[in-house]
Amino acid sequence: MSELVAIFQSSYLYEIELAKSKLASREIPSYIKNEYVNNIAVFPISQNYFLLVNENDFHRAEKVLADYDSITSEDVNLNQ
Repeated sequence: MSELVAIFQSSYLYEIELAKSKLASREIPSYIKNEYVNNIAVFPISQNYFLLVNENDFHRAEKVLADYDSITSEDVNLNQ
């Protein structure tokens, strides 16, 4: 049986959700660890969120996220 491994970590949930969306567009399932921590805490805490993927998908997911990170604002023409 394959295990889940962390592929991305951030203090910001929106960054994790963007990475999860990018993987989903390539049909790579992923899961967010600590997604609901601040929903149950009395005082909001600084919490790291983790994006987990199946270890069998790790290298493919790593490539997808690396390609995503290499896109800069100069690569996207917003005036089209």
